Amino acid sequence: MALKNPVYLDLETLLAQAEYNDVQVPVQADIVEKTVKQRSGKANFGYGGLGAGGSAGSEVEFQTSYTMTPTEKATVSKVIDGLIRADVVSMVPVSKSLVKDDLFELEGTARITAASLAGKLFNLLFQYLKDIDQDITNIQFTDIAPDIKQLMQKVYLGNELVPIPLLIELENTGLEQKVFVNLRPSFFIESASLDRIEGEMRVLGTIRNLIDGGDEGYLSSEEWLLHGWEYLMKRMMMLNLNEQVEGLTAALKLDMPEDDVHAWIKGPAIVIDAIAIY
Repeated sequence: MALKNPVYLDLETLLAQAEYNDVQVPVQADIVEKTVKQRSGKANFGYGGLGAGGSAGSEVEFQTSYTMTPTEKATVSKVIDGLIRADVVSMVPVSKSLVKDDLFELEGTARITAASLAGKLFNLLFQYLKDIDQDITNIQFTDIAPDIKQLMQKVYLGNELVPIPLLIELENTGLEQKVFVNLRPSFFIESASLDRIEGEMRVLGTIRNLIDGGDEGYLSSEEWLLHGWEYLMKRMMMLNLNEQVEGLTAALKLDMPEDDVHAWIKGPAIVIDAIAIY
């Protein structure tokens, strides 16, 4: 098997899977300790000209990334290969019924969903509202200060990722169901950016949700749309999701894809919690 070059890696979960499935782990504990320390930092983007000392909303938090040496990448490849050889990883074509929490490796074409693009926008709004005495029930998007609008536009249109879970769709996998992949923040290697998670790739992860087809086959997408928002506020915003998206994008003069910005993921579909993308 070839050496893998991960762009996203949850090393702790990968090693836990190896230990649980009795796969030898040729890795030192300090590798895990190093990656945890690197992911514990914060990346912030300050925007000048917003007042002395920086006014409310003048700094945006981004996802962090961490680095791996070639030796560490080789170790990760050996662990993944060991799990595959141990026959604990399902692949296409699927030879058994899919079960929640099973390990699954899929190959396909990844694209970020419009739900996550909207989630990025709502996170910028959330970071802004944290620093002012106002809530979403009273705010008029047109009243957001021009400098803050400019900051939000710059970050939204940029390549960086804000610290929220991302939902990507993996197309052309060979499965009948749609496949979505959940990416927890700050597990990227080298660079946390949008262009790292689009295009041809393989995903190793565990099955998080199996969504049936038919009238009952739905899963709320609020985790990716409104991550970090207070519970009752989520309920209110989800009831008027399209209006909220339209109001915010209009105020910021942004275009938002309309094909899949929905409050629900419709089945039949699978959602996978990513462990590694390579």
